Amino acid sequence: MPFDLHFIARLIPALIEGAEVTVELAILTFAICLVWGLIVALANSTRGPLSWFAGAYVQIVRNTPLLIQMYIVYFGFSMAGFGLSGFASGLLALCIQNGGYVAEIYRGGLQAVSTRQYEAGRALGMRRWTLYTVVIIPQVVARIVPPMTNQAISITKDTSQVAAIAVMDMMKVAQVWVESSANTYDVFLGVAIIYLVLTSVASVAGKLFERRLAFAQ
Repeated sequence: MPFDLHFIARLIPALIEGAEVTVELAILTFAICLVWGLIVALANSTRGPLSWFAGAYVQIVRNTPLLIQMYIVYFGFSMAGFGLSGFASGLLALCIQNGGYVAEIYRGGLQAVSTRQYEAGRALGMRRWTLYTVVIIPQVVARIVPPMTNQAISITKDTSQVAAIAVMDMMKVAQVWVESSANTYDVFLGVAIIYLVLTSVASVAGKLFERRLAFAQ
């Protein structure tokens, strides 16, 4: 029967334990993608082979399902003789796919900066690295906070797919409890509520950061 309070009292601690894995995966993925996505976006903004490779990477990872990529990483590395743990495989697959999306967010932010600012920086004799770090990147950051917040929310939800490779995240814990209790409704309702809390925290953090940037300007 739905809303069995005794069952929920036993379920919540197990889901919270799984949620710790979910949060760890989400934070690590987002942090790595912030760096990796910027590298890909900068490579994509150049000319020549580096740009072709970066563009091909973005197209491939964005147009293939995350679950397939996760299986390729998990089983592919194992077949190659140096298998990764489920957690490491899930993290790598999440970074590979979301790195492509983050790169496109960065690319949109870079394109939003007027070309005159690039030209002015070069005219003043600024090196490319200085131009980007001092002039361009701060403006890009201010523009990409909302889409980055959305991506952080997507990453949090995407972590649920690591359950397919036996990582004991919140979704896998939920599956185990459903199999042992047959109480599908209460289990997945609890999971949905915790995901809602986690994504709401990410949304609020993004809005606070956006307001702080606006105030600093």
